[in-house]
Amino acid sequence: MKYILLHCSTLLILLFSCSEKNDLPIETEDPDEKPEVLENAENIKKVAGNSIQIDPIVFYSLNISPGELVADLKKANITSVHFFLVTDWDGSKNDELLRPEYLKALKDNGIEIWALFIGNGMYGGQKLPEEWKMEFLTQYTDPSVRFFSFHNDDYVTWQVERIRRILTNYDFIGISFAETYFPEWRTINSNGFYGDVSLYARRKFTREYLGLNRSALTFDAIRNDPTLYKKWQDYRVEAIINFNKKIKEAVRKVNSKAIFASWGIALRNETLGEIREHFGLDMVRLVKEVKPDIFFIQTSSQDWLDPNLKSDYLNQYEYARKTIQAANPNVRMAVQTDIASLSYHNPGIGVRLPNWWIEFMNHSARLGYYTNTSYEYAFCKKQNLWIK
Repeated sequence: MKYILLHCSTLLILLFSCSEKNDLPIETEDPDEKPEVLENAENIKKVAGNSIQIDPIVFYSLNISPGELVADLKKANITSVHFFLVTDWDGSKNDELLRPEYLKALKDNGIEIWALFIGNGMYGGQKLPEEWKMEFLTQYTDPSVRFFSFHNDDYVTWQVERIRRILTNYDFIGISFAETYFPEWRTINSNGFYGDVSLYARRKFTREYLGLNRSALTFDAIRNDPTLYKKWQDYRVEAIINFNKKIKEAVRKVNSKAIFASWGIALRNETLGEIREHFGLDMVRLVKEVKPDIFFIQTSSQDWLDPNLKSDYLNQYEYARKTIQAANPNVRMAVQTDIASLSYHNPGIGVRLPNWWIEFMNHSARLGYYTNTSYEYAFCKKQNLWIK
């Protein structure tokens, strides 16, 4: 799993404006298909433009005041923030995790607040049942991170229930899950960080998906049979689509004015077919069947780990953006980048100075993205990379 440490800038930021056509109904290719009538249309308008991710646990350690936070965000023309909630918090009222003085300062200054989670795992999670966990071809050794399976109905239900609880306790403008995929890019052929191949997942595939009244197929049997392996890929896709549908349904039921965003991923100069195979992400089906309000394309770790990554690298994601947008012209497209992780873990390497970030944000608008977000404010501040 790639966990994002995001990026920042240090000069004045040009105003980020999305084209007016994004606020209007867009005709679909199917003349009989009507855009969903949304109670959250006004909220969707509020999140157009620049955004930033904030990990509150890291952020609070910097002792930044609410006033300083707001001032920083205004320098970057930020219209919304994504509180990146990476632990197993269950959505109960928690003034330590979400400190009221910061929420109030943001709201009072017109900066909207999203809740952002990790779909396929979390830091911690020791209280959750072992049988919900993913299993990889090779054992994952970092004890601070636990991965959970979209195949497990109880895990999906737990996520649904905590979203209901969160939206009952907090007035977030939107809900979304990054990392909503199965790990990981081409690792089936390399380091074995490929999942979920647990007994639970294989038994469900064998009995429920294939309808075979027999013991669970081994993964070797699945992988080495072209017909079975194709069905296995479909099985993974269905699990992720189901997860997105269940979360969207929970959001709509609890707060019909809240925004629901789905997340996918892209890699430079790759194909949607390979992304589907390795990540279980059929992004065309996601936007057609789930119909999220906004769809984020996450920058892959393979790209943000490149110290020479250019600020206009989104040109090489156009194969994904254009195809996804064509599949559902009503979905608003968004993109996520990483502005702080590489240089934080490798000081002096791949530093993305503020002008890089400004250029990225402006270029994403030119390409037609409704909003953008970046990982991550606190790590930018730690490296003194924020806009002055």
